[in-house]
Amino acid sequence: MKKEDIASFIVYILMLTIALLVGLLVIQPIFQSGTVFSGPAGMSYLWTFLIILGALLFNIIMLEVFHVLGGKAGKYNIVSFNVLGFCFYKAASNWKFAFRSFDGLTGETILSPKSEKSSPKAFVWFPLLGYLVELIVGIILYSIGSGKGNTDSGLKIVAITAIVFVAVSSMIALYNFVPLRLDSMTDGYRLTLISKPINVEAYNELMRIENLQREGKEIDNIKVFDEITEFTASLNLISVYDNLGKRNFHEAEKMIDKIIENPDKISNATRYRLLAQKLYIKILTLSLEEASKYYEENIPDEVRRFISNDLSMESVRAYVLIAGLLDESRGEVQYANSRKPKAMKRALTSRAKIEEELYNDAINKVKEAHPDWDLSQPS
Repeated sequence: MKKEDIASFIVYILMLTIALLVGLLVIQPIFQSGTVFSGPAGMSYLWTFLIILGALLFNIIMLEVFHVLGGKAGKYNIVSFNVLGFCFYKAASNWKFAFRSFDGLTGETILSPKSEKSSPKAFVWFPLLGYLVELIVGIILYSIGSGKGNTDSGLKIVAITAIVFVAVSSMIALYNFVPLRLDSMTDGYRLTLISKPINVEAYNELMRIENLQREGKEIDNIKVFDEITEFTASLNLISVYDNLGKRNFHEAEKMIDKIIENPDKISNATRYRLLAQKLYIKILTLSLEEASKYYEENIPDEVRRFISNDLSMESVRAYVLIAGLLDESRGEVQYANSRKPKAMKRALTSRAKIEEELYNDAINKVKEAHPDWDLSQPS
């Protein structure tokens, strides 16, 4: 299980804990204190359900509204506004509607930088400020409605409504502002990125490239970053893949060397996958003797273990070459073949075609060396 999955699981547990605590310690005692809603007893729970539904819709919509306001304040164009799959997007200067998936807990606002001066800080901070305002107002209203000795049912409804809105907004805020990469992009994770000015520049370049990809336009003048961070490394990988796709292995290797030059600037997983990329190039382009020598002298045991167990296309295709040409193990090549479909699902959509081609190059290289091996992929 990836660390993003573990972090997401913990956050979901905490969100559920907030809901249970508010329900058991706050809402239930208000109900038990006397009649809150007039009519049959079941109506009170119906009204509570409607309040929860209203709180959800309100907070989901307002989160993206504040993203839009923050984007405008940061000098960005709004490309699309997506709430629960209901997406309004801009096409040829006109706004259109469609149902679309989104990278977020409940929605996604996509931006396009107007210039190099565009800054995502307001885009990140505006939703947090909106949450804090709602929290303060909610606490005040709850205090008024749940005052000691208060028997007014109208004020109790205000108290329940206020605390439900605060609970729902707190659950969404917990997910959105935790400073970790979860199962989707969060403002908290964005905040850790843009704390460095170089990452703001990289973030804008990423949005520029992603918008060109959405529009089906050619990506040209890809910016390469000399200062390496985990985020700029991911941007430089775009150039790596651009060169790999053109089979310009020399330039791809030069870029890989630039990224891994300072290993303390990137995570071990990123570095190991880059070493797998470089090893792939070496085995594919050098003589078997030279490739074997490079492998023995430059790939330590921990990297070898990582490559053999990692479920990414970078590692899987490198392992095909290691197993097929250096270790001459048909069983291990077949093992890599069995892992390839899952690895492809994890690959970025923009790289899927290139990864398929690179993997086929690796398999064909092994087939040339071992024409009698059955290397067909499992159906």
